[in-house]
Amino acid sequence: MQGSHARQRMEALQDAVSKIDRRHAAFARHERLRGEETGGVAAFGIDSVDAVFKDGFPIFALHEVRCALTRDIAAASGFLAGLIAGCMKRRTGRIVWVCDPACRLDGGQLFPAGLAMFGIDPSRLLMVRPLDFKTSLWASDEAAKCSDLAAVVFQIKGNQPAFDMTATRRLMLKAQQNGLFVCILRQGGEEEANAAATRWRVSAAPSAADPQLENGIGLVRLGLVLERNRNGQTGQWTIQWNHNRHGFEHVPADHVDRPAAAFHRPGGAPQMGQVMAFERAS
Repeated sequence: MQGSHARQRMEALQDAVSKIDRRHAAFARHERLRGEETGGVAAFGIDSVDAVFKDGFPIFALHEVRCALTRDIAAASGFLAGLIAGCMKRRTGRIVWVCDPACRLDGGQLFPAGLAMFGIDPSRLLMVRPLDFKTSLWASDEAAKCSDLAAVVFQIKGNQPAFDMTATRRLMLKAQQNGLFVCILRQGGEEEANAAATRWRVSAAPSAADPQLENGIGLVRLGLVLERNRNGQTGQWTIQWNHNRHGFEHVPADHVDRPAAAFHRPGGAPQMGQVMAFERAS
């Protein structure tokens, strides 16, 4: 009996040591990733946006990008793609994009050429399309455990009761522990309290005319509102994505132009012709 008790104590001690070793290995891996990304922060390249973050935009955290209207999901997805490309310039891992099945009914699917325009190599993208929301939440949790990834995106529709503060806190902790950029992409719905470090509301904005192409449409423009910022102030801007240099640019208020007129389309409704009244046939 005494030998069995000693053996059990030894096994318990070995388990405790192995847990400490795994924790130290995870911490070392996280510190290495932080060093690769200049301290775990990034810059937008827009002075007015960078100024609202005290120590830089936090990469290894949970963030939220949302659009109030479902029709703006393309604008929100484009902003998120540019954000991932800017934050992950030195990371070569895959990007796991978990999509709630309800999103595909209204928002469609990602277009590879569109992602390339926003600076993301489509071959790095791994799309996960579960059959229900519960499985989608499980898949995002499992993906956030993988420290070799570049980013994890969890796209949901509206406000899901199962995706509460506890669920978002789990994602935040895993993002910090594993050195990951994790983002909630909310398609429609209202703003709600969660554990995200930042929350951005994105909408489509009118693009200016293309100065190099007659009757062409210029750079993609977005209306951007920083609704929540745990480490600084909030703000509102109009920005555009420059696909030539793969970066965001600020559009001053006095440069927000009206959209270019449609090509070969009359400016108003055509004038009606002569109206004649006929007697009703008996």
